[in-house]
Amino acid sequence: GSGARAARSRQLIYDQWSNMEANPIVSAGVTLQVTAALGGHETSGELVFIERRPGIEDGDQRARIVDEIRADLGDLLNREAFSLAYLGAVYGDAYARIYTDESGVADLYTGELVRPPLVQPFERGSRTVGFAVYAGEKNFQRLDSTQMARLKMPRTQWVPQHGVVEKSLRMALGADNVDDLPLMPAMVGGSLIYSAEGPYNDLTASLLGLVGQRWMDSIDEQMLVANLASITSMLQRSKEIAERAVKGGKPIMERVRHIMPVSGDKQLTTIQPANGGQSERASSIGIEDVLLHARLLAGAIGVDLSMIGFADQMSGGLGEGGFFRTSAQVAERARTIRVALAECFNQIIDIHTLRRYGFVFAPSERPWNINFYGSISALEAEKQRTRAESMNVGLLLAQAM
Repeated sequence: GSGARAARSRQLIYDQWSNMEANPIVSAGVTLQVTAALGGHETSGELVFIERRPGIEDGDQRARIVDEIRADLGDLLNREAFSLAYLGAVYGDAYARIYTDESGVADLYTGELVRPPLVQPFERGSRTVGFAVYAGEKNFQRLDSTQMARLKMPRTQWVPQHGVVEKSLRMALGADNVDDLPLMPAMVGGSLIYSAEGPYNDLTASLLGLVGQRWMDSIDEQMLVANLASITSMLQRSKEIAERAVKGGKPIMERVRHIMPVSGDKQLTTIQPANGGQSERASSIGIEDVLLHARLLAGAIGVDLSMIGFADQMSGGLGEGGFFRTSAQVAERARTIRVALAECFNQIIDIHTLRRYGFVFAPSERPWNINFYGSISALEAEKQRTRAESMNVGLLLAQAM
């Protein structure tokens, strides 16, 4: 990576995404993506449904296993589904510490000690086989794939970072057997907010300029024109006053006067505003400058700015039905979150069946399906509209024939 996308360390990348996560537009956009992916049952509020695969009847032994898995893990997976999906959308990865006993998985932990910046996954090829966690008794612990589950978002964009050169020197792409591949640390990626870094930085700069302009204009400052002996200290004091106003969060309600003693000079000293007599700044930062970057930021995440608190912008453009059309697109883009979350839950269920029954189903033979209710009304309306238009085309064709 070079130029604007220079290679960064793992910690710098996560620091940037952590700062972006605290932004209200980014947080609201990611939350909208996650809620569109998970949805929720209209009465029970459940997010995740463990259901039998078609063709498995009541008398089948596998049907009993699926029912027991649903009873044992249903509430647990529903409790952690939103946290895992949200962290995965922000950081590209999310982790759940698995606690087991003789009855299977007893609990899951997705708290601050296993947040993505603190966990380094290790992969053989594309399979996750272990983790290094920078927390614990000695600030470093190793966990294997039976102790930790990983939600891995699809790596659709490359994030330039250090370490890939060393990885390329050890990866044997000519090897056909996956077990011959070396154990390598996984790279950072998969975040839904990576492409929004540029708009986020521009929006932050615009907001700082707008707010800073307001703070500076609130300072009533005048300058005494005299000899240049005390100009340096005077300008330094002006800078300190402005910094104190911004950092303290309180406007300056006093008038600022700079006094420079003059002796032995015959010149006339005049008093004028420090901004040259202007009533306001010649070129000010307007709200449109901020909204431009806000639109770019929301669009980079995959939502429209009108859906996260700016509903007044729906007038014109897409028309009255535009909100439903935009909401449907959000639901479509949220499918990647469902796929990653379902794979993570399958890992947890595999550990559960291993501890409780002593065996693990092959992926193609699992008797259960992980389903989500998340069909929002806008997506259903879009489907109904498409179906109705198809039927109308068929009827017109039949009439013409």
